[in-house]
Amino acid sequence: MSDEPSKPEAPTGTGERMELPSWNRGRTKKRGGAEPQEDAFQVGVKQVGRGAARRAPLVAIGVVLAVAAVVVVVVMYSRGQKSAATATRLLAEAASYESRAEVGDKELLAGKSKHPPSPVVKDEAERAAVVDKALAELAAQAPGSAVELDGLLLSAARLMRDGKPVEAEAQYRRFLDAAGAGHPLRWAAREGLAFAREAQDDLDGALAEFKTLAGEKGVFYRDMGLWHQGRVLERQGKKDDALAIYRQYIVEYPLADPSIAQSEVRKRLEELDPSAVASAQLESPVQIIDAPAPPAAPAPPAAPASAPAPGGAP
Repeated sequence: MSDEPSKPEAPTGTGERMELPSWNRGRTKKRGGAEPQEDAFQVGVKQVGRGAARRAPLVAIGVVLAVAAVVVVVVMYSRGQKSAATATRLLAEAASYESRAEVGDKELLAGKSKHPPSPVVKDEAERAAVVDKALAELAAQAPGSAVELDGLLLSAARLMRDGKPVEAEAQYRRFLDAAGAGHPLRWAAREGLAFAREAQDDLDGALAEFKTLAGEKGVFYRDMGLWHQGRVLERQGKKDDALAIYRQYIVEYPLADPSIAQSEVRKRLEELDPSAVASAQLESPVQIIDAPAPPAAPAPPAAPASAPAPGGAP
């Protein structure tokens, strides 16, 4: 037997320190000193990670560009809304002064009110200056816009008011050339153009425009187009043609329907052909119902029988 004392065996009880297993799927330690190996899963993950790292700058740039595009759209939309609001305000101001401004003493008409119901100008020159300034700013701030297009009508009306039909005609034609067929104010431009031609003594040109304004049956403003045709024909000395237009008018528009054109047509027919007015009234679909007769007055009470004479028979 050896004299060396034997080494105590490692305890196997509860407090024994045990080697923990490695859960690394790629570098699992194996006995025998083998080199760690990577499986297909980890290789795939690493490739995806490297690809994401390479694409990260491109993704960041794309996000920045997308955000920048959104910001540009928002800013442009906001500016467009602001620009449209400014243009509309300028047009409203010009229209207000052109149509509703009162000429006179500002202190007398406006009083102490800071916002009178109607603008007040001292004379027509001030009215024209305010309107022209607003329209000039409108053309400078919103060129080619729908609001600027509507401003052409106001500008043309201003020129007609100042006795400049040639310049007004140019503005009306600009509007008609730029406005689409469905623009709701084409009728106003067409009528204004006809007035401008008539103011230049071009009655044939004015008549052609009024015929275009009248259009076909049932169109808006046809009644005024017919009335203006008859009026211009009378100016040309063509009373028979004018009378034919007036008769056509009362066929399409009964005289019982009150309007400006109806009132004027009625006056002309009463002078040129009173029988047409009488027959139109007889054929009118509007009937006047007679008012009920007032109740008859009650009959007076019967007179009492006369009393017998004194001393006479009962």
